[in-house]
Amino acid sequence: MSGVLNLTRPAARRPLSYVKPDGEVVATVLEQRFGHGEGRGLLDAVLSHDSLQHLDERHTVVDADEAPVFYVERYQASSAPAFSVFDPAGQPLAVFLSDERVVRDGTGAPCGRFTDQELVEADGSLLARCVHEPVYVQWLVDDEWTLFVVQDPKVLDRRAVVAYPLVCRLLWTHDMPRPRTDAEMLR
Repeated sequence: MSGVLNLTRPAARRPLSYVKPDGEVVATVLEQRFGHGEGRGLLDAVLSHDSLQHLDERHTVVDADEAPVFYVERYQASSAPAFSVFDPAGQPLAVFLSDERVVRDGTGAPCGRFTDQELVEADGSLLARCVHEPVYVQWLVDDEWTLFVVQDPKVLDRRAVVAYPLVCRLLWTHDMPRPRTDAEMLR
């Protein structure tokens, strides 16, 4: 499963996309934001009624044919954000706990750790690296997160590994895209 993918915005006013190094868009991220309690009822089979009141946002990743691949949901129910990754049928694939920097598999068992640069399995083997850098998109400055997959995961679902740069972006990118300054326009 080794490979490279960029999570970036290919053009201003376009959604985030997973892009191959050659520029081919392989998936698009569709974003939904909820007010307090508006997420109620979305995942009754997976989460308790109380947790649904804390659903803040959902990022659905769809392929080129607009078929869902996975989705990432962000919750503010605890002292720090938590991100759950689900398959299109609603089965949990992973949970990224930002306060502990722990990754849990679909059953809730701890299976690894993560930072803004590395995703490591519980046995210490490196699964993936994530490199963050600003990127100039037409008249905007945005963030690009490049995922370098080092090896196949032993425990995690592959889609959870692909979700890793999206989780990093949600955790560590606090600014929205901003207009380029005159000096940046000259670059």
